[in-house]
Amino acid sequence: MKKSLLIGSALALLAGAPVAQAATGSYNVITTWFEPDTQPNDSIFKGTFDYDSATHTVSNLQGILSESMTGTAVGYPNDTMTWLTLNNQLVSWYDGSLGGTFAATFLNANTNTFWTGMGGDGWSPQAGVDAGGVYYGFPRTGNNPGNAYALIFVPDSPTATLTQAQLDKVAYADCAPGGMMGAVCMTGTSVAGYGAIGTMSGYPLAQTITVAAPVPEPESYAMLMAGLGLIGFMARKRRKNA
Repeated sequence: MKKSLLIGSALALLAGAPVAQAATGSYNVITTWFEPDTQPNDSIFKGTFDYDSATHTVSNLQGILSESMTGTAVGYPNDTMTWLTLNNQLVSWYDGSLGGTFAATFLNANTNTFWTGMGGDGWSPQAGVDAGGVYYGFPRTGNNPGNAYALIFVPDSPTATLTQAQLDKVAYADCAPGGMMGAVCMTGTSVAGYGAIGTMSGYPLAQTITVAAPVPEPESYAMLMAGLGLIGFMARKRRKNA
């Protein structure tokens, strides 16, 4: 009877162990800017990030950004567009009025993107609009650092559909050297968000965020190992007494 009770308890541990709920989760994001001048190609950012719901903090934002002026679009990775790797999250802030967190990831390990001759911080969408989309380091082509970025918005409930006001504020910029627009970077902005559409008439169309595969917390592993250990102990004891 005692053996049965012990085994039953072990199985209960395994079956009923609660999954630890962490404040931080991992997510996938796809943001699309409609490009009327380069159809059927759009500018698309596909990335991942971590989000701490307790502090509204976005971290480790990274991914790839398509260059819609290149190749053809039939769906990554089978299209022939050029895709830039953006692995440097350098900017993030919480906006209480919009109910979420902005985060931007860059091609380079710095934010130098737009011409600063008109003032501004040299990277933000508004600075880009004010500078006419001209690249950082203008007028010398050799001074163009060729930066690019994607700015996303993560609502307080990350997988919630963005409101129009939230969507209006997502943006991208691509100032890669040797582009077909001379001194002007390719950008995607909205009139409602920044007072102007992008330099090739591009504007934010959609953003979706989905939960990435969850990783069990250490507490869950500990409960699992305790249950397995107890079952193993009882099995050895039964063999010894057989």
